[in-house]
Amino acid sequence: MRVIGLLGLLLWCGAWSQSPITRADLAARLIEMEACWEAHRDSPEARLRATRPLSEGLTAFFSGRFGALARSLTQTCALLRSDAPPTPEMLYAGSIGVRLPHAVEKELLDRGEFVLRLQLFEFYRADAPDAPLQLRWKVTRRGETRSLREGTLENPKPGDAATLLTQAAEGDYEAHFEIRQGEQTLRQWRQTFSVIAQLSARLQALDQAAESHDDADPTERMTVLNARDVLRNAQKGDSPETFYPLLRLLQLAEQLAAGWEAGKSAWQPAPGDYWMATLHRERKVAFRLFIPKQFQPNQPIPLVLALHGAGGNEHLFFEGYGLGVILKEAERRGWAVIAPRAEMNLAHIGGALEAAQKLLPIDPTRIYLMGHSMGGAHSFAAIAQFPDRFRAVAIFAGAGLPTQVPADLPILMTVGEQELSMLKTNIETAYRRLQGLNLKTLDYKKYDGCDHLMIVREAMPDAFAFFDRAPAR
Repeated sequence: MRVIGLLGLLLWCGAWSQSPITRADLAARLIEMEACWEAHRDSPEARLRATRPLSEGLTAFFSGRFGALARSLTQTCALLRSDAPPTPEMLYAGSIGVRLPHAVEKELLDRGEFVLRLQLFEFYRADAPDAPLQLRWKVTRRGETRSLREGTLENPKPGDAATLLTQAAEGDYEAHFEIRQGEQTLRQWRQTFSVIAQLSARLQALDQAAESHDDADPTERMTVLNARDVLRNAQKGDSPETFYPLLRLLQLAEQLAAGWEAGKSAWQPAPGDYWMATLHRERKVAFRLFIPKQFQPNQPIPLVLALHGAGGNEHLFFEGYGLGVILKEAERRGWAVIAPRAEMNLAHIGGALEAAQKLLPIDPTRIYLMGHSMGGAHSFAAIAQFPDRFRAVAIFAGAGLPTQVPADLPILMTVGEQELSMLKTNIETAYRRLQGLNLKTLDYKKYDGCDHLMIVREAMPDAFAFFDRAPAR
């Protein structure tokens, strides 16, 4: 982040806090709602209550009414907890959002030229309750529980600000927030930020490395450029679209660039979660890659290709959709997962497959495909484009209709009973068309207390069990 005085910082934060709600602001709200669902999903009554506001929120999202979506998510968490409507205190607590810088140069903190502050904003209009509320927070290293700093803000309201940190070692951090009314917790959520030493100089070095090695492996080069862009945008104050570990992104990019200087590839696959990109048909394809703890470099590994829905991105399967339930199922079996961001002309499908096979020893006989909503339509297109590539396919509330499907390709179709009527009709039409193709294995499962957004979480265990049973083709 450029060197700025404290007065300039305060003016910048003030302008930042008044900007409209963005998709990035909603990422923390979505994950918060997913945590509420996980805590109460064993109750059929709670799930059924939550489907109405979830469906209303989905409609609000696609019409660009992000404030209405945030209110729907507040109502969803309240109705998961109780059959009583949300109280004024709950609605007000849900209207409060927090913004904070995401990429901070350590030197600015050390010299006192930057104070890492949080700023409150309003997701939607709600009357302040008579009873006093309190916003509490604690800061931890990412992946750790020990609190490094804690703070409180009495009677929080939009426009309020507070100091989060004045000093910090280099690292990726989490800020854990809680809004309370007395001893009652109304909301809990988390957000992330990173403190990085010599950030500007290190980004400039990545620029130079990419310019001088334009013949580097496309996946490695695009991963470096993608990390540079994410970090540079965060440095300018733009909110990243997900909870990036920005320091880890930078370190991977630097590792790859150092390999170019040594004249060799520096990619060494190891268990973990990776934020990467590749180039396919002249298009950048960003993707997330998961490698399970059982990974062995000399052993073929099964792969799940996961295609997200409209309005989403590659992070949905990893951080949303049941808080990344796909990773728990894959880890249990020792499988890899790749989730690309959708691109025009379906470049993300071929790009993800090629990248996975470069990065890992993929077992070509055990590549599985799944897609949600628009990702279901893309799955049907992928089947037509690569008819012999997939062992089995799972479609979660899929859009689109199948065209060319091999008779020996096992397919699982899933839908929630509380699905939007238009989409439910399309899903049933797609299922009947598949029935007409006389597939050897075609399953259709319906889930009660389940809407369009939560179908992936509810059907994911069944999808992996379906994959387990799929015979070799």
